[in-house]
Amino acid sequence: MAQIRVLPDTVINMISAGEVVERPASVVKELIENALDAEATEIIVELEQGGRKSIIVRDNGLGMNRHDLLLSVQRHATSKISSSSDLSSLSTLGFRGEALPSIAAVTHFTILTSDGVDGFRMRMDGGILRDVSPAARTRGTSVTATGLFYNQPARRRFLRTQATELSWVERYITGSALAREEIAFRLLHNGNELFHLPAGQSVPERLRSRYGLPGDSRYVKSEGHSRGTSVKLIWFPDSRWNRKSHQYILVNGRMVYTGLVSGPVDAALAGPAGYPLLYCSVSAPPDEVDVNVHPQKREVRFRKPSSIREAVETALGELPSSRKSKMKLPTGIRESFGIPHNGTDGRMYSEDLFNAALQVQAPGAVDTAGKMEYDFPMVQIGRSYLVTSTDKGIVLIDQHAAHERILFETVLNSMNSDSESGQQKLLLPEYIRLDAPEREQLGDYHAVLNRSGFEFHIDGDTLVLTAVPPGTFHGISALREILRSLQDPESKDMPIREKVAAAAACAGAVKFGDPLSPLETRHLVDQLFSTSDPFHCPHGRPTLIEISFEELGEKFGR
Repeated sequence: MAQIRVLPDTVINMISAGEVVERPASVVKELIENALDAEATEIIVELEQGGRKSIIVRDNGLGMNRHDLLLSVQRHATSKISSSSDLSSLSTLGFRGEALPSIAAVTHFTILTSDGVDGFRMRMDGGILRDVSPAARTRGTSVTATGLFYNQPARRRFLRTQATELSWVERYITGSALAREEIAFRLLHNGNELFHLPAGQSVPERLRSRYGLPGDSRYVKSEGHSRGTSVKLIWFPDSRWNRKSHQYILVNGRMVYTGLVSGPVDAALAGPAGYPLLYCSVSAPPDEVDVNVHPQKREVRFRKPSSIREAVETALGELPSSRKSKMKLPTGIRESFGIPHNGTDGRMYSEDLFNAALQVQAPGAVDTAGKMEYDFPMVQIGRSYLVTSTDKGIVLIDQHAAHERILFETVLNSMNSDSESGQQKLLLPEYIRLDAPEREQLGDYHAVLNRSGFEFHIDGDTLVLTAVPPGTFHGISALREILRSLQDPESKDMPIREKVAAAAACAGAVKFGDPLSPLETRHLVDQLFSTSDPFHCPHGRPTLIEISFEELGEKFGR
């Protein structure tokens, strides 16, 4: 057995850096937090190659003298807290004293700072101090970090493309700007200004400016309160994307992930048309929020979760209902057209149009003029299960799982064939708003997706979907599910064709709650028993359960 030893400081710093610094956005996040805690009123971020090559963060905050500068790169040296009791009521963004030494450990690192009296420059390489010397600067701090993970080639290989890394940085800066309306933020990339959010803009103004929305673009605002906790909600119902990367949840000014907030918000506001551009700010007493539960402070825990939940639900309950409809539409049809479950989007559709759409999007495009004869009746119950019988018992079929198996094999067969005719044209085009990583992904997989039956083109940041694999009910959801699946690390070893087929089948299949006509149920079962494995969906779950008459007799005491 190897002898136990104390690791050198350089190794300790690199291990700690692995927890704090994950990608360029991690560096930007930590440096912006320091700038905000230093009372800066303007923060400028400059990147090269998405931050892979160079990251510079400049601020006009309080700056540091020589003594504080030297201490700032010592691990767990901080001005934010002085005792363990301070952790229970934090009012600053930073508090651990890990950011600067962690960044310095994995970059070529330079700090230029001045407290308004004297200025100094410090240079470090891989956590090793190289030089500290006088330098000229107005009050504030500039931090330059180049060659991220230059001394950890394995970590560097895990960095994504320039566009992807840039999108993470953009998200964090935007969240910081929404939290601090009184502070100006600028982002430059490869010498070009991507956005400038001047001080004094309101949250709606900043969101419009950041995403290039018209000045009169519609937004909805509401608030909720519960026992000292308040929630402010602003969302743009007409601006939606495939992913949640354009939703900003802040707790006491800190952008975080918390299912306690995002869960009910998504349930109320998201839908097949996507996730809306959204800002949700939660204000709670500092001693009721634990921010020291994640190495990168991305998650928080609440000591009184019921207060948070009630405040969020109150805010959601206050949303004005401006959406009306002429007719109550079945769930399946509503989802096919991207209409939320809890209302319509104000557009009026004729009943004939919906009937035509249902006809086109029915499983397998059933010819309703055909007639089939069966020995046993079949019914749909709960708009979720199909029930029929055999000479030995009754059979319950999960309509979603069954349709998944059918679509999975349909898509695979389409991809494996030489023909590209396996497409079902949509009656009306469907639309998805894309961000840069999604556009990049779709470019990489366009040929595979087209072969699987999806036909689309990209217009700016919008994808226009015009055809889907045969039998697909929810085309827009299917493509969105595929994008999520392609990003899922758990499925990285799955062959790309199977990954696309499984995701398309899951999202494109009929859902629980989708009504099916008797002819459609018969056709679905026929197709199911024509597959190579009618008893399992692509994920291995059962598609049907058989209960024998003998078992039924036992349950009834016969």
